[in-house]
Amino acid sequence: MLKSVDTTELARRIAEAQALYKDRKSGIDHYAEVDPVSGRPISKYIDGGVETFPVPSAFEVLPVYLEAMAAGNTLHQLGLVQVGLDFHGNPQFELYTHRPAQVQKLALDKIAADVTAQYTKEIQEHNAAFIESEVQARVNIEARRLERELAEVAAKRRAEIEAEVRATYTPQPVEEVAKVTPARARR
Repeated sequence: MLKSVDTTELARRIAEAQALYKDRKSGIDHYAEVDPVSGRPISKYIDGGVETFPVPSAFEVLPVYLEAMAAGNTLHQLGLVQVGLDFHGNPQFELYTHRPAQVQKLALDKIAADVTAQYTKEIQEHNAAFIESEVQARVNIEARRLERELAEVAAKRRAEIEAEVRATYTPQPVEEVAKVTPARARR
């Protein structure tokens, strides 16, 4: 059956994609894709609503925080997270922030447009495949009907030809000719 754009389904897909964007960390994902030939991971930049700032030491938390807030970011609920130790054993941190609202709005609008385009493309592909299958089914039905009609016509014609051949080659009743035996000739 042909599908049309379902606004509730489209709104659900857009909301899911936008929620995924809002909670995703921006940056390079070293396992974003897999090379189909070698099977090795491929790194890729992932765009998200959460931006992190590296903090090399505990003494630089405040300057990094002030710099991020000056850029328009807002503090994420994770805040400051220790990500490891440096070469000397000192802790290293990342400051989690939400990107500025205008940046997020542009990204969310682009996501909505992309999801809408993908959804309409899926519907068009489904409709095209459905129409193709229906056309093929009707062509097959028509072909079988024509085959059946041709077989019936061929069977009728064969029966007519067989009747003609039988009529032609059926031995005709031979009229019995009275055998006249010649009289014996006298000598």
